[in-house]
Amino acid sequence: MSDKGTFYIPKSIYMGEVAASGWAFDYYFVVLCGDEVELRYVRWDGPWYETVGRDTEVTDPAVIAKMERTLVMFKDANRPVIPKSVPISRQALLTFFTLIGVTDAEELADKIHDAATKPTECAAIAEEFDYDDEPRTGWHFTLMHLALRDRHRLDWVDWKEAPAEVFASLCTLLPPGAKEHLPPWDDEEIYSEYAYPDDVLRDCNPILQERYGLTILLWDEGGDEYMFFVVPIDKVKEAFAAASELDITLQRIEDVPQETTIKMEF
Repeated sequence: MSDKGTFYIPKSIYMGEVAASGWAFDYYFVVLCGDEVELRYVRWDGPWYETVGRDTEVTDPAVIAKMERTLVMFKDANRPVIPKSVPISRQALLTFFTLIGVTDAEELADKIHDAATKPTECAAIAEEFDYDDEPRTGWHFTLMHLALRDRHRLDWVDWKEAPAEVFASLCTLLPPGAKEHLPPWDDEEIYSEYAYPDDVLRDCNPILQERYGLTILLWDEGGDEYMFFVVPIDKVKEAFAAASELDITLQRIEDVPQETTIKMEF
């Protein structure tokens, strides 16, 4: 309602002919009036309050065929998607979680295994892990990320994250007091704010190896994030084997190509 009146549209689906990118100039309506379906056409050449009474019946077979094709696409795009089961080894999950220091590895392995193999039955898991979307095929990886971060066994940062933030994320994964033995990447007077995340991780890793027997591994999902965790040096081979069985791609931080360009902030 406005000072020009009230405008009502019956229950309908509307489509527009596009004259140029982002601009529709003709509108077609599939309108449900009572129990009858009508096809109507309105040329959009005036304000909304002048459209009443200007609609006409659609009779052009070519336009009707196009509307039918559009409706098929619309129905297909809005068809409920039933998530499929993803076969996954519970033992590999248990091994992986144990290697990275998860204290409730048995329980978490059961939950992630169920989320992968029975996604439609695991709504409670989504709520527990603060997952907002509906269960979907392969969602167990996202649940793993959230669960491991909550347990301070995994974290991730954006490619342009400030070194101090990367350093803070890394320290949450380490034994108490480890920060005091690492390069002070949270001191901006010493370290450049333009360093990449892998610079921070690569610089800290030798000390973690020598002092704690730990090394940094990256979980590579092909995006622009750095997702990382630590494992005992003598368990790296086992971690790679378990990850391979779970269809997870790992990288050693030493093997990540070093950036040669300066990171720019926008």
